[in-house]
Amino acid sequence: ARFYTNISEMDDWVGEQMKKLEENGLLENTIVMYWTDHGDGLPFTKREIYDRGLRVPFIVRFPDKRGAGTKNNRLISSIDWAPTVLSLAGIPTPTFMQGKAFLGEYSSKSTNQYVFAARDRADSEYDRVRAVTDGKYQYIYNFFPGKPLYMDIEFRKQQAGMREILRLRDEGKLNATQLKWFTPTKPQEEFYDLKKDPHQLENLAKNPKYENDVLRFRKIFRQWQQEVIDYGAIPEKDLVKKMWNGMDTPPKTSEPVFLESKGFTSILCSTVGASVGYKIIENGKPEPKRWEVYQNSIKLNENQKIKAVAMRIGYLKSEVVISD
Repeated sequence: ARFYTNISEMDDWVGEQMKKLEENGLLENTIVMYWTDHGDGLPFTKREIYDRGLRVPFIVRFPDKRGAGTKNNRLISSIDWAPTVLSLAGIPTPTFMQGKAFLGEYSSKSTNQYVFAARDRADSEYDRVRAVTDGKYQYIYNFFPGKPLYMDIEFRKQQAGMREILRLRDEGKLNATQLKWFTPTKPQEEFYDLKKDPHQLENLAKNPKYENDVLRFRKIFRQWQQEVIDYGAIPEKDLVKKMWNGMDTPPKTSEPVFLESKGFTSILCSTVGASVGYKIIENGKPEPKRWEVYQNSIKLNENQKIKAVAMRIGYLKSEVVISD
């Protein structure tokens, strides 16, 4: 009932946004995209790397309603969305992006044969799982087969449904299929025929009939790992230390610097990857409560100054500075 209520609320919200676009004369000049978080919120779905935990709804509305009501069956990964938005804006895909544009001027002529997925940390719990699918089959590699499928995540136990599942488990009232989630270990490799077994209950990894398919997916998976450089093999503490330039404590983000040119003030920060927040403060007026994210040069009048602070995620924030 809660999920159906959420769907109704979502539908109302989308309608409100479309109405605002129409009232502001922007509806026929706007491409609207709608998608969700990965998987739905049901137990053994969200946070799982099975097909049901990876699929998301994705809807695009063009101003001229081209293709309205049609379904696109090509394999799309979420890393394809950024190149697609750039393509729709007439911008080619940068070479450093892995994704492929699937709409617009620079839409890729080749489609994805496979899409890849990864699961490492889920809140407080750790695992390392990778998956490959071509839409028909899904290959899964478990780096820690000694761990159970189930991850005892406190946040998930806020759901009454999750608490009920655990109660039934503890009372021995779950059947063999329902208990699959709670097996103490998992196989190193899993392989599923998504067309014949959409709930992924029968692992075919050791079935001789699928040996060639398993070999093909294993090869594709290992090639992908090398191409993208899978950082999951590096402990988080080592990754963080690398981000901190080898130090054991977080560095401090450099203070913002103000640069005046032709009546405009720019804000710079020498820390790579830092964002700058700013407020315009004016004599005789209360200071704004909200920080704005700096993007473009600012023109001030003689009674105004800029208060700014910089921060890179994982670093300590800079000192707050005020322009002259």
